[in-house]
Amino acid sequence: MQSELRSNLYFASSRALIKALKWVGDPLGRLEYATDMVAFAETLRFKAVHKSISGLLLSADYQVCRDVLKSPNWRTLPEANSVFEKLYLGTIADSEKADPFLDSIIAKDGTDHARIRKAIQPAFSQGILQNWRLSAEKIAQELVDEIQENTHIDFVESLATPLPLAMICEILGVPFADRNMLTSWGRTLAIIGLDGPRTTQEKNELAQASDALTSYIADLLADKKRDPQEDLLSVLATAANDGDSLTDREIIATASFLLVAGFETTVNLLSVGTLVLLEHRNVLTQVAANHELIPNLVDEALRFVTPVQYTARTADSNLILSDGTHVRRGQTIVLLLAGANRDPAVFDCPNAFLIGRENARKNIAFGYGAHHCIGALLARLEAETLWRALLVRFPDVDTWTLGGTPHVLPGKTIRGLDYLPIYLGKKSLCNRDI
Repeated sequence: MQSELRSNLYFASSRALIKALKWVGDPLGRLEYATDMVAFAETLRFKAVHKSISGLLLSADYQVCRDVLKSPNWRTLPEANSVFEKLYLGTIADSEKADPFLDSIIAKDGTDHARIRKAIQPAFSQGILQNWRLSAEKIAQELVDEIQENTHIDFVESLATPLPLAMICEILGVPFADRNMLTSWGRTLAIIGLDGPRTTQEKNELAQASDALTSYIADLLADKKRDPQEDLLSVLATAANDGDSLTDREIIATASFLLVAGFETTVNLLSVGTLVLLEHRNVLTQVAANHELIPNLVDEALRFVTPVQYTARTADSNLILSDGTHVRRGQTIVLLLAGANRDPAVFDCPNAFLIGRENARKNIAFGYGAHHCIGALLARLEAETLWRALLVRFPDVDTWTLGGTPHVLPGKTIRGLDYLPIYLGKKSLCNRDI
């Protein structure tokens, strides 16, 4: 009971702080209340780096964001150096159980990050992923074939979720039959975990989802040690047994994180990207007429949608940013990726969705530098495959329409939908290769 009272007091103080910061026009306060990250980023455009009263820095500048992400002098875990920062960033508590964020590759830097990435990189290399393309095409074709013509579907449930979830389960060696549990845990971790809990209830929900997922992976890891298969979890289990430097805690946490990240980002790219296509009929018509444009579509959708809206880094020494801003050791900067991907200094007509944009691939939706998303190639492959399959089976895009109001996911870090009702019209009997 006392612990819950302390928790309630902490979150109440944090909310009061953020409300006060918003009232005085502080950029951090405005960020917390912003409902549109792109619109919020535009209000910061007059200056490359902004400083909050709390001490945190914010930037929507492409060059600053890319430089910080690329530099080895920035850590992924925050450091709370003042009362303001402690209330906003919270504290990192030790736990006996593996944490999908704090103990996984996403929170490691330097040699620890390189060590874990080296162990999992082979499963996501370009050569290996080409072998996975056939699996992706088969799954996508089966999903699209199940859709009846002239009916309404929930795009998220019927198409956007099952493909990436099936693929990451197959790569890791996780039974796809458990997908409903995995989807529920993953959604909680992606929304509350990335944003950080803002209430005691959210804190408890996050802890329950984290414990459930890591316990599930721990049991699965034990099975892989006894009977290894041809999957990534078996490879990691074997590497640990062979005296490699990965611990069970790191394997469980990293596998849990990969399971969540391996489908959540792609689900949101596909769902919001499809909504954007419906809102830009000229682009949809162009892609339907020429499927060779689909890779361009994926690049521009990543730039325009930016499924992970922002991230943060903490300086490990005193630094000077490219705009001349002095940063003290331990200071944290919030990087608005959604704003960087709309920076007019890099992207002409940044708020236009242009299929022919030549530099769309310069987007930093998957991050940049050492922490560039290890599954970026997989996400691109899945998006290309599903959109191609859909356009083959339902080529008359003039009939593609919204069948209701989409539901936006709660949370701020992730931009996604949990419901997208669409009507696709007449189904083609053509069986040309996807």
